[in-house]
Amino acid sequence: MKTTNQPQATIVSADGWYTARDAGCYVDASRGIYTIDRIIAIARSHGMGEPADCSEIEHCPADHTSSGWAGCEFAGEVEDECDDYMNEHQTVDGHYWGRSEQGDWGLWEIEADA
Repeated sequence: MKTTNQPQATIVSADGWYTARDAGCYVDASRGIYTIDRIIAIARSHGMGEPADCSEIEHCPADHTSSGWAGCEFAGEVEDECDDYMNEHQTVDGHYWGRSEQGDWGLWEIEADA
Protein backbone atom coordinates (compact mmCIF):
# COMPACT_ATOMS: atom_id res chain seq x y z
CA MET A 1 0.00 0.00 0.00
CA LYS A 2 1.35 3.44 -0.88
CA THR A 3 -0.51 6.67 -0.30
CA THR A 4 0.39 10.17 -1.37
CA ASN A 5 2.05 12.72 0.87
CA GLN A 6 -1.07 14.72 1.66
CA PRO A 7 -1.70 16.47 5.00
CA GLN A 8 -3.69 13.62 6.54
CA ALA A 9 -1.97 10.73 4.73
CA THR A 10 1.04 8.72 5.76
CA ILE A 11 3.39 7.27 3.20
CA VAL A 12 4.01 3.60 3.82
CA SER A 13 5.87 1.25 1.52
CA ALA A 14 4.30 -2.03 0.47
CA ASP A 15 6.16 -3.90 3.23
CA GLY A 16 5.18 -1.33 5.87
CA TRP A 17 8.59 0.31 6.03
CA TYR A 18 9.80 3.57 4.61
CA THR A 19 12.55 3.66 2.00
CA ALA A 20 14.93 6.35 0.78
CA ARG A 21 12.39 7.14 -1.96
CA ASP A 22 9.98 8.29 0.76
CA ALA A 23 12.35 10.99 2.04
CA GLY A 24 10.97 14.50 2.21
CA CYS A 25 8.64 16.81 4.07
CA TYR A 26 5.76 15.29 6.01
CA VAL A 27 4.83 18.32 8.10
CA ASP A 28 5.39 21.80 6.69
CA ALA A 29 6.80 24.33 9.16
CA SER A 30 4.16 26.81 8.01
CA ARG A 31 1.81 25.07 10.47
CA GLY A 32 3.66 26.97 13.19
CA ILE A 33 2.81 25.88 16.73
CA TYR A 34 0.35 23.33 15.32
CA THR A 35 3.18 21.34 13.71
CA ILE A 36 3.52 19.26 16.88
CA ASP A 37 -0.04 17.92 16.58
CA ARG A 38 0.67 16.42 13.14
CA ILE A 39 4.06 15.04 14.21
CA ILE A 40 2.41 13.25 17.14
CA ALA A 41 -0.32 11.91 14.86
CA ILE A 42 2.25 10.44 12.46
CA ALA A 43 4.29 8.83 15.25
CA ARG A 44 1.14 7.44 16.90
CA SER A 45 -0.01 6.01 13.56
CA HIS A 46 3.19 3.93 13.69
CA GLY A 47 2.61 2.64 17.21
CA MET A 48 3.99 5.28 19.53
CA GLY A 49 1.94 5.58 22.70
CA GLU A 50 0.29 8.76 23.87
CA PRO A 51 2.93 11.28 25.01
CA ALA A 52 2.96 12.09 28.71
CA ASP A 53 0.46 14.75 29.71
CA CYS A 54 2.54 17.59 31.12
CA SER A 55 -0.50 19.23 32.75
CA GLU A 56 -0.03 16.78 35.62
CA ILE A 57 3.47 18.14 36.18
CA GLU A 58 2.83 21.84 35.69
CA HIS A 59 -0.05 23.99 34.57
CA CYS A 60 -0.07 23.83 30.79
CA PRO A 61 -2.30 25.97 28.55
CA ALA A 62 -2.51 23.23 25.88
CA ASP A 63 -5.55 20.98 25.59
CA HIS A 64 -4.01 17.51 25.40
CA THR A 65 -7.37 15.75 25.43
CA SER A 66 -8.27 16.77 21.87
CA SER A 67 -4.80 16.19 20.42
CA GLY A 68 -4.06 19.86 20.95
CA TRP A 69 -0.42 20.13 21.89
CA ALA A 70 0.00 23.59 20.38
CA GLY A 71 1.18 26.02 23.05
CA CYS A 72 2.47 23.27 25.34
CA GLU A 73 5.61 24.29 27.18
CA PHE A 74 6.96 20.78 26.65
CA ALA A 75 6.21 20.53 22.92
CA GLY A 76 9.95 20.37 22.16
CA GLU A 77 10.43 17.39 24.45
CA VAL A 78 7.37 15.67 22.97
CA GLU A 79 8.72 16.27 19.46
CA ASP A 80 12.06 14.74 20.52
CA GLU A 81 10.12 11.71 21.80
CA CYS A 82 8.41 11.41 18.39
CA ASP A 83 11.72 11.80 16.53
CA ASP A 84 13.35 9.14 18.71
CA TYR A 85 10.44 6.76 18.22
CA MET A 86 10.37 7.17 14.44
CA ASN A 87 14.16 6.88 14.17
CA GLU A 88 14.07 3.67 16.21
CA HIS A 89 11.01 2.03 14.65
CA GLN A 90 10.93 3.40 11.08
CA THR A 91 14.63 3.32 10.31
CA VAL A 92 15.91 4.19 6.84
CA ASP A 93 19.67 3.82 6.29
CA GLY A 94 21.36 7.17 5.75
CA HIS A 95 18.24 9.12 6.82
CA TYR A 96 16.74 10.61 9.97
CA TRP A 97 13.32 11.70 11.17
CA GLY A 98 13.22 15.27 12.45
CA ARG A 99 13.48 18.88 11.38
CA SER A 100 15.25 20.10 8.27
CA GLU A 101 17.33 23.27 8.24
CA GLN A 102 14.19 25.07 7.02
CA GLY A 103 12.15 23.79 9.98
CA ASP A 104 10.00 21.28 8.12
CA TRP A 105 9.57 17.87 9.76
CA GLY A 106 10.04 14.68 7.84
CA LEU A 107 12.40 11.99 6.67
CA TRP A 108 15.68 13.53 5.55
CA GLU A 109 18.91 12.25 4.07
CA ILE A 110 21.92 12.62 6.34
CA GLU A 111 24.32 14.86 4.46
CA ALA A 112 28.07 14.46 4.81
CA ASP A 113 29.86 17.47 6.26
CA ALA A 114 31.62 19.49 3.61
